[in-house]
Amino acid sequence: MPRVNRVHHVNDVTNVYFSNVIPKVLHRYFRLPGKFVRNYTTRIVKRDGSEGEMDWLILVEPDGHRLFEKILINVEFQSSKVTKEKIRIISEYKDYAKTYYGLPVLTVIIITDGYEYSEVEYSRVDSDILKPIFICIDFNEIIERLNNLEEKILNHIELNEEDGLDMVFLPMFAPKKEGKWITEKVLHLFNRDKTLKKPFRGHVGYGISLMVKKYFKSTSKAEELLKMLEEKVNDSKLRIVAEFEEDYARQVYERKLAEKDKALAEKDEEIKVMLERKDDEIKVLKARLEENGISY
Repeated sequence: MPRVNRVHHVNDVTNVYFSNVIPKVLHRYFRLPGKFVRNYTTRIVKRDGSEGEMDWLILVEPDGHRLFEKILINVEFQSSKVTKEKIRIISEYKDYAKTYYGLPVLTVIIITDGYEYSEVEYSRVDSDILKPIFICIDFNEIIERLNNLEEKILNHIELNEEDGLDMVFLPMFAPKKEGKWITEKVLHLFNRDKTLKKPFRGHVGYGISLMVKKYFKSTSKAEELLKMLEEKVNDSKLRIVAEFEEDYARQVYERKLAEKDKALAEKDEEIKVMLERKDDEIKVLKARLEENGISY
């Protein structure tokens, strides 16, 4: 029976991984309000009785600066524009969390592409309007942060956690046509840096490996780049990561098998051509012998 596991988008896998293994760091990286307390379960039951799943739901306490009461923050990760249907579903997430936990809910959408085409608010009635906070990183800021990373590493300046996560999220937020060279540059910078400490360095290395797989797919170039990473997290127990890595390994195996089959087919064709050429040479030789009265 064929596999039926869902193939997860690389961005989704990356975000779920980091929101599970280092949620407090991720909360700071995206400058979300409040003091991080803990993750909440993301499974919900929607109005029609079906189940749904938020990307990330966290409890935060007042920070005395931006937030003055305990709230929940529902963070949704988007790799493309937010449609009317998507923002309606996100509104249902907010309603469920607010009703179930009895706390105010702030909705944040972290979007890597398509913000300018997205629906930015949703309303069932005039007095109940969802206006999420959108977080994105434009190309100019990506280049500025990338240059900052390079300057620190070349000058042997210690990186902080935000710098470390930049190595993962700058490639993620990069325009598609810029993604490959930014990913490759980040990988080289990661290998040169000696200041990030374990286990955080391992998490960053794994995140970079996911970006390599995102932009270079299951190609031999991806295999070459992945070998350059000094540390990766291969023993994660996260279901979404395990499924993704299983599917990626299958893609690599199928590519190598296809390359092997192609090489064998080319070899067979080469042998066939050689035999045909040899047959032609024998025919010519026979003809010459017959011209000289020698019967073969």
